[in-house]
Amino acid sequence: SGRFRGSMRRGRAEEEISLVEREDGDLPVKGSEGSRRSAESEGSATLCGGRVKNPFARFPASIGFITGTELCERFSYYGMRAILVVYFTRWLQFSDDQATVMFHVFVLLSYVTAVIGGACADSSLGKYRTILYFGIVYALGNVVMSGTAIPGATGTPPSSWGCVIGLLLIALGTGGIKPCVSSFGADQLPAGDESLVRTYFALFYFMINAGSLSMIITPKLRADVACFGQNECYPLAFGLPAVLMTVALLVFVAGRARYLIRIPSRNVIVETIRAIYDACALRFRRWRNGEHPEGDWLDAVADKYGHEFVADIKALKSVVVVFLPTPLFWTLYDQQGSRWTLQAEKMKMFGMGAIGDFQPDMMQAANTVLVLMMIPFFQRVVYPAVAACGINFTPLRRMTVGMVLCGVAFVVSGFVQLMIDDGVHMPGAAPGLSQIRFANTLTVPVNVTSSMIGALTVPQGISSYTTVSSGLINCTFTFGGAPVSLSQTAASTALYTVYLAQVAGVLQAVWSPDVFSSFAEPSNKGRLQFFNSLNETVALTSSPGDLSLTAGALSVTSFSDGEILSGDYTFRASSGAAIDMHVVGGALYTLALDENNRIQVAQDVAGNQVVPSCPGPPHHVPWCLALMAGVCALAVAAVCDRLRGRDSLLYHRSRIFVQRGAREHEGRDAGGVADDDGIWKCNCYPGCRVDRVLVAGDGVLRVCGHARRRHFSLRAVGPPLCLF
Repeated sequence: SGRFRGSMRRGRAEEEISLVEREDGDLPVKGSEGSRRSAESEGSATLCGGRVKNPFARFPASIGFITGTELCERFSYYGMRAILVVYFTRWLQFSDDQATVMFHVFVLLSYVTAVIGGACADSSLGKYRTILYFGIVYALGNVVMSGTAIPGATGTPPSSWGCVIGLLLIALGTGGIKPCVSSFGADQLPAGDESLVRTYFALFYFMINAGSLSMIITPKLRADVACFGQNECYPLAFGLPAVLMTVALLVFVAGRARYLIRIPSRNVIVETIRAIYDACALRFRRWRNGEHPEGDWLDAVADKYGHEFVADIKALKSVVVVFLPTPLFWTLYDQQGSRWTLQAEKMKMFGMGAIGDFQPDMMQAANTVLVLMMIPFFQRVVYPAVAACGINFTPLRRMTVGMVLCGVAFVVSGFVQLMIDDGVHMPGAAPGLSQIRFANTLTVPVNVTSSMIGALTVPQGISSYTTVSSGLINCTFTFGGAPVSLSQTAASTALYTVYLAQVAGVLQAVWSPDVFSSFAEPSNKGRLQFFNSLNETVALTSSPGDLSLTAGALSVTSFSDGEILSGDYTFRASSGAAIDMHVVGGALYTLALDENNRIQVAQDVAGNQVVPSCPGPPHHVPWCLALMAGVCALAVAAVCDRLRGRDSLLYHRSRIFVQRGAREHEGRDAGGVADDDGIWKCNCYPGCRVDRVLVAGDGVLRVCGHARRRHFSLRAVGPPLCLF
């Protein structure tokens, strides 16, 4: 094995940098045998990619309770959020725009209240009690959502007050615990074991993604279970998240005896705001007095608040700059739960075998599934291939590419919407022409004679349209008895249906215009009109559902009264007739009750034609690429979450920057260059890749990576200073 050593001294302080290659190779070999043994004795096989038989064996028992709590809480949150927009539009009868606004206000509050949770956790309340108290509020909000979704609980039609109260409680609860759970778990780990911390955060984020799979379950419960006489069961769909949040609280409390609970000595958020305010005020006073002090403007309050605390605030400034574009990314990301779900409702859902139909609100789960599938693909194929091409794909570059692809995803979504808008095809006549069809409700054929139509025989049922010249239409109908004449004017481009019925042995012809253009549009609802051929009033109802149409003798209802959600129904007439049928979103149907008390059906407009690509619409492909390219933001957030005092680092253009302060420099042939500002720049060999950077509690910085398929470890002794 090879080794490499360089030393730098300032006074009596000595720092050592060692480069260790685990396998024989062509890298330079310098330094002492002691430095090699020191690096290897640090457990480099474990820290720098070595094999660990059971990485979870070193976790404290409390970690299981915390990650279990996160799994149940995320299941509750994502499961409830998945069906929220559909609940707004279908149950509370909100418009698409109202539902979008309500959804995003809820998401906004869920993140704004995280500031409240963080402030409480940093106060004398502590993280444990903050999670517990806000979790109780969280569970109560879920119970309110489930209880007020029961038909009649908030009146008829249902009022939105119960939903608003429930969402406010959930937003306060989830925001309150959001900043606490992950850091509370990190508090349970021994200080300085960065490898264990990294494994913990990987496990924690896995639990988040596993919990988000509830976006498959709750939409199926909503759509496939009928309860309280309704075709959809919102009480059950909201009830499952309520149960899971209760389980999360029980799991969290069960680990109380195993937790390491730390009560902060000061409120970091409040003190940070005070330090920034004091620094700004002092800077302004000096500027007004004509003073122009050198250095960072925060250095003026270093004596009051401590140099290490001010260094943390400086790091915070740089982190804020890095994350400034991310609100735009997440603004688009959360459109999955609103506009993309509404867009999916205007598509034709496909079957998934025994699982049933793919539901519009399951579209969000498609993104989660694809991301989980792409994680190993990116880590094993894409990123190594990019590195092999000599491209340094840094985290900031990944975030940039991800945001570009996010914009591409919405361009694709726009084209999908154009396809949806063009997908509605309804019958129509050219100018100067009309179309006529016949609905024969008799048990025998009826002969039709007309100068414009000619002679034809109409069998029982609803025929297709026949094109005729617009103008006066004269028809004579016979079926074995006395002929019946009909004279009507057909308007240009209009469509008409002639319903044929028999009352007391006398043939009746009912002329009815078909107004499709006002109702044929992409939608999650179908519409139907009902013709009653009997000489009495007949009511048509749906089961499940609350559709009710009443048609007088020899009359037809309007499409505007026959709106019903897509799904499977049984339609029953008060005369005793019944029929089972599947209603397609955006489709128009004509139902006619014949003299044998049977219901005839004709689908006038096909409905939604654009089918989502399994398991998601086409725009999910660039969207998932965007999310994966930007997933490094989680890693950046994890590093920021673990900042302790002065322990930090900067990874920029394949270099690790560690500020040491002014000092004498020795060993400049050690593969790096130290400039006059005291910044040691560690250059990678060509083709090398930095895998991870570890900052131990003893002030030891370790950089692990690969070069020519061999591992190397860079070890720097001494406290590094936070730089971004």
